[in-house]
Amino acid sequence: MQSNQNQTSTITACPGCDLLIPVPEVPDGHYIACGRCGTTLSKSYVNSIERVLALSFAGLLLYLPAMFLPLMTLSSLGLKERGSVVDTCIGFYQNGYIVVSIITFVTAVIVPFLKIFIPFLTAVCLKSGTKAAMLIPPFKLHKHLEEWGMVEIYLLGILITLIKMGDVARVDFNVGFFCFIGLVLLSMAVSVCMDRRLFWYYLDRHESSGEDLEIQRLGSLFRESPGLVQTAANLDLMSCHDCGKLVKAGPAEQDCPRCNSHLHFRTKKSLSITWALVITSLILFFPANMLPIMRVDFLGVPDRSTILDGIIYFFMHGSIGIGLIILIASILVPVYKIIGLIIILVTIRSGKNRYLKQKSKMFRFIEFIGRWSMLDIFVVAILSVLVDFGFLTSIHTAPGATYFCLVVIATMCAAIVFDPRILWDACDPIKPGRPRAT
Repeated sequence: MQSNQNQTSTITACPGCDLLIPVPEVPDGHYIACGRCGTTLSKSYVNSIERVLALSFAGLLLYLPAMFLPLMTLSSLGLKERGSVVDTCIGFYQNGYIVVSIITFVTAVIVPFLKIFIPFLTAVCLKSGTKAAMLIPPFKLHKHLEEWGMVEIYLLGILITLIKMGDVARVDFNVGFFCFIGLVLLSMAVSVCMDRRLFWYYLDRHESSGEDLEIQRLGSLFRESPGLVQTAANLDLMSCHDCGKLVKAGPAEQDCPRCNSHLHFRTKKSLSITWALVITSLILFFPANMLPIMRVDFLGVPDRSTILDGIIYFFMHGSIGIGLIILIASILVPVYKIIGLIIILVTIRSGKNRYLKQKSKMFRFIEFIGRWSMLDIFVVAILSVLVDFGFLTSIHTAPGATYFCLVVIATMCAAIVFDPRILWDACDPIKPGRPRAT
C-alpha cells in the first residue's frame, strides 16, 4: 500500500483555524501545514502501513521486559535495591498516594502499550484485508493517546536520577534499562511514520456518496482558485475532530459517517470548561510548589524537600543543566501554560483579533510542553523505589506530589478541551444560525 494523496479527500479543514485547504500531493517524509495559522495538517510516508507494522511489532517485543524487568541496581554500603517501571507505580500505591499511582501507571504503562498495540493491530488487519469497521474505534482512540503516553519523559527522569545518585551510590544498568530505551525510540518512530490520512482512507470502505462528490468538486474549485479564502463553517461544513472527514451540516445533530464521532462546528462549552480547568490549576499550583514533594529519611531523621529545594540541590552541586531542566519543566512550564491560556481566553472574550497567528503558535506550544511537567513525579517515583535502604536512608513521596500531578492533568485537559478555531472566529463573519463558542 502506497501513500497516494489522490486516493484521499482533495480538500480539508484546518483543525486550528477551520480554513478550507486543498490537499496537494506530498513527497515522502514531508508534511502539509496551514498557511494561515501554521497547524500541521498531515504528513506523508511511502509504505507507511508497512513501516508502522514493523516498528510496532518490535516495540511489542520490548514492552514486557521494558516494563517488568529491573531498570538498574543501586548499591550503597553493601546494600542493593533495584526496581522496574511497574515497581515505581506500586511504590506510590503502597505509600498511600493513590492518585499519583494511578496517573503514573496510566501514563507510563497503559498508554505506551496502547500507542504501539493499536497501530500494530490496525496495520496487521489492513494488510490482511480484515473488515475495517472493527478497527475504527481503537484507531480513533489512538489519536487521543498521543499526549498521554510519557515514556520519553520517564527516560529523562531515569537520566536525572542517575546524575543525582551517581556520587552517593554505585549504579548498575540492567536489561530492562536497555529494553526501555528501545521501547521509547520505537514508540516515537511509530508516531512519526504514521500517515493518518492514509490509514483513514483504508479504514473508510464506504462508497463515495453524493455529498462526498460535492466536497471533492469544492476541492477542485479551491485548487483552481488559489486566492480563494473560506472557512468550513461558513460553507456549512463540519470537520470531524477524530478522523478529519468533512461533512455537510444538516438541520439536526449528526454523527460522522466514517467514525461515528459526534459532529459540531465548535466544541460545546469549550471556553467555560477551559476557564474552569485553568482556574483549578492556578489554585492547585501553590500547594504543589509550597508543600514538600519528597521526604528523605537518613538514619531515622526525615528531611522534606519541595520542588524548588531539589532545583537548588542540583545548582549547589554543580549540575546546573539538570537544575535548569527541572526548573523549566516543573515550575516555568506550568506557569507558562496557565498564563498563556489566560491570555488566549481573555483576548477571545474581549473580541480582539490581533496577533492571531502568534497566539495559535503559543497554544500549540502549550499543547506540546504540557506533559513534560510530569518529569519531577517520575524522578520521585524512581528514587522512592531505588533508595530504600531501611534505617540507613530511604526516599518517600510527600503530599506535594498529589497536588503537582493534578496541576499537570488540569493544564493538559484545558489545552485538550479548548477549541483553537474559536480564536479565528473573531476575524470571520458568523453566519446566522451557526452556533457561537461558549
